[in-house]
Amino acid sequence: MFGNLIAYHKVILFKADLGIRKLINLGFEEEIFSMYIYSTDTAIIHIGSKLVKWVGFPNENISITVLKSDMNDNKSIMFAFNNEIYVLDGVNYLKFNGNELINIEDIAYIPTTTISRSPSGGGEMYEDVNLLQAKRKNSFLADGKATEYILDSTNVNSIDKVYVNDTLVTNYTVNLSLGKVIFEEAPTEPDLIGSDNVVIEFTKQVQGYLERIKECNIARVFDNRIFFSGNKDYPNAVFHCSLNNPAYISDLDYYECGSQENPIKALVVGNNLLWVFKKEDQTKDTIFYLQPSTDSEYGRIYPTSQGNVSVGCCSAAINYKDNILFFSRSGLEGISGDIANEQSVSHKSSLVDSRLINMSNYDFCNIAEYNGYLVVAIDNTIFLADYRQVFQGINGIEFEWYIWKIPVNITCLKSYKDELYFTDNKGNVYTFDGTNDLGEAIEAYWTTPRDTFGYMNHLKKINKRGAILKVKNMQNGRIKIAEKTNKNAIWKLVKEASNNGFDFNNIDFTNFSFSTGDNSYIVFRIKEKKIIDIALKIYSDELNKPFGLVDAMLEAFIGGYVKRS
Repeated sequence: MFGNLIAYHKVILFKADLGIRKLINLGFEEEIFSMYIYSTDTAIIHIGSKLVKWVGFPNENISITVLKSDMNDNKSIMFAFNNEIYVLDGVNYLKFNGNELINIEDIAYIPTTTISRSPSGGGEMYEDVNLLQAKRKNSFLADGKATEYILDSTNVNSIDKVYVNDTLVTNYTVNLSLGKVIFEEAPTEPDLIGSDNVVIEFTKQVQGYLERIKECNIARVFDNRIFFSGNKDYPNAVFHCSLNNPAYISDLDYYECGSQENPIKALVVGNNLLWVFKKEDQTKDTIFYLQPSTDSEYGRIYPTSQGNVSVGCCSAAINYKDNILFFSRSGLEGISGDIANEQSVSHKSSLVDSRLINMSNYDFCNIAEYNGYLVVAIDNTIFLADYRQVFQGINGIEFEWYIWKIPVNITCLKSYKDELYFTDNKGNVYTFDGTNDLGEAIEAYWTTPRDTFGYMNHLKKINKRGAILKVKNMQNGRIKIAEKTNKNAIWKLVKEASNNGFDFNNIDFTNFSFSTGDNSYIVFRIKEKKIIDIALKIYSDELNKPFGLVDAMLEAFIGGYVKRS
């Protein structure tokens, strides 16, 4: 007979005390595609074909205003830039400034493509064409003689405005096919020698330019610019706007990442890089990064480099507590190393892979960071990863995971000020609050591995005095303990106890305790002998009876060898 052996499980904290509560139905029985919280009392929501403003968020005493009624009835994205919200839905590129909704096309920057141009041509190329609208300007230096001014483009759609010495004039005719403006009288030379004094604004439509951006479904803010991707017609392209100007996207400000045959699935900012994750393909490169640098001729540029990692991305990616993570066909992966060293992939989800990767909508998961957890929502199942609880896996450090099934199919997630909000396809907005799921009891549990105490080839006898839990005291808390061994296939209840902290608010006197500390201890007894392994289940399945677990300890005596299977 050996001495005692102890199975000790450091949990840190497992809390089963958070249910879901419906905040509102927006009045439209349609799917909510995206949501952004503009301020402490205002949220912008894309529901069906409508974009609505919810004033009074998150309270039920609300005002719902329809900002736009012809949105694309499809998935959309919202993001913030300089305290304003931008919306992309595949058809529209919009801005909300707190008061009004603006179509970016209507305020898009008009570039001056040529300056110091003589009436007959030439000059200096100055600004690039803006993808977001078709207007351009040419700036000329008049010679006092010429009446014909030739633009830097032919086959223009219209001549919109002409200024001579800062005065709007109309004494001209046009030849659109030749890109020519013919004045009735020659503009005079400028008062200031060498200063341009004739400006012609015109429209030159290029088919598909605007759609390059409006049909993107991925956007990230990086280096004071917005980067766009996900356009199905440009599957390997990343576009970006000018510095601090989302209304100006040069037709030359884009980068190609690898082959067009495997599209870009996600962009992530981390380590002063923009990581580009592409769909898995055994014959193509799948991970790239853009690193900012300054060029003497072109200014700020973002050259593309290929990463060392070949595992592809099938859905989403995120920077979670400075961990660059993405979802592959095998589960959640993390990138280890940096650009100065060899990068490698470390797997992060082996504990839940069997459930996670077999979800029917795994390719369309919603992700968010909430109170230190990585929240992955697929249909009515939530997977929670906790970076504070890790273990050494086969391929590196992995996260502890929890699985939570709820009675709602989640369509989008939004974390805001330590709260997590989510939506469904019926026009409802929810939050995590209370101790029940829409009035139904939460069945929550935490189980230990099937412990052999390090001696799989020996029989064990559980010490009846050697089992204890350290639990978190919670209002109206109730905890149940069950065990299962290799000799019985079902869980056997061994104890029920209160883990209730003393509080005069909402006291349940049938579950009363005078404990006032944060934690308390529960001693329980298990009568098992001649077993090979044992597992514990700590759980709650009663309405409004939460529990919190910190530590679990079990003690056993080691006996003789196992003789029969």
